[in-house]
Amino acid sequence: LDMPLSLPTSPGVGIFYNGDEITEKNAEWLAQLVNERHVRNWRKIERFVEAMREFHNMEETDDLAHADIEADENDGVGDYDGVNQSLDGMTNYNNNSKSKSKLPIRSYDVVGDVAVLNSLPENFSEQSIQQLGETILSRNKGIKICLARTTSLSTTDRSPGSSGLVQIAGPKRAQFITSHYEYGVKCVVDLSHTFFSPRMAPERLRLSQQVARGERVLVVFAGVGMEALQIVARTEAREVFAIEKNEVAVECLRRAKRMLERNKTVTCPGGGKGAMERLHIVEGDALDILPTFECGSFDRIVAPRPKEGSSDGDLGTGDAGTAFLSAMLPLLKLKGEVHWYDFAADHELPTCERTRETVQRVCDKCGLDMEVIRVAKVGSVAKRQLRICMDFRITGINKT
Repeated sequence: LDMPLSLPTSPGVGIFYNGDEITEKNAEWLAQLVNERHVRNWRKIERFVEAMREFHNMEETDDLAHADIEADENDGVGDYDGVNQSLDGMTNYNNNSKSKSKLPIRSYDVVGDVAVLNSLPENFSEQSIQQLGETILSRNKGIKICLARTTSLSTTDRSPGSSGLVQIAGPKRAQFITSHYEYGVKCVVDLSHTFFSPRMAPERLRLSQQVARGERVLVVFAGVGMEALQIVARTEAREVFAIEKNEVAVECLRRAKRMLERNKTVTCPGGGKGAMERLHIVEGDALDILPTFECGSFDRIVAPRPKEGSSDGDLGTGDAGTAFLSAMLPLLKLKGEVHWYDFAADHELPTCERTRETVQRVCDKCGLDMEVIRVAKVGSVAKRQLRICMDFRITGINKT
């Protein structure tokens, strides 16, 4: 704080040490910033020290880690197309290697009849990559083509883009569009221009099991619409509204809605036709559309918001979706519930205080009282970076 820093435009005026009101605020801001970083670093050091103290029990820790990996790989595997299929036991077809070894890729996602690798294996020749894809096809007869992602999901709609996927095996396709089953409900997925994760299948089933008869449900950031489709097909919700900005995802949802009418596995009253009539699709930016709904008109809001790149999470500098949350909360009835998705580091679990504070701050701003029902990990977005869901209920109006 005592360093003689100044701007090029005013070299004789210090930023932090002049003693006036502006520089005092600058100094307070800098001190707060430095202190936050110090606290965060000390917490990291404490976690490291604790881990080193348990180093002698490493063998037991390794066993638990392997168990966690196996649980993640089999998480939710059931009545849907497939997720995170294991590549254990496959051999390395790298031409540069004389000996066979396990592949560096441990798993892949299955969306419809497509296998999707998160990345291309490094130091593999084109022939070796093709052999890898053909091996995957041979192990699962339901898979017709194999793709690999070549770019990160950094766009606003979290999609790979037209050049973000490369086909490595199977009959050539001009467009990577497939239909995906999940617990008897089908959706349409354009893998190049939409975001869809089959690993969220158990979470989507859980959401549909929370919906009571006669509820009006709003799904924000609907994507290709599997959350909305599961709710409308499996519950007795009175109406389900799905908001999505990506026009490609909206078209996928419209096609899936038309397929609902012919779906004989739909368990809701009225069958597939009744489900189709109760699903309403709204295309556009959520911040523009949400104010058009009547206040207090929904019993439940589902908000699987996408990650806002590096500005999200525990080190992010963004608003953590507070603008969307502020626009959604007035639409809830008293005792209404929100399923709010956020991103957290592994050390923030199980309490996720940062997310709790964000939700509490927005509720206070809107004059609402709330209670947290449940906070849980629902997926992983990167190493030690998790997708979480916080379920909370509006318990009253804060008149103060």
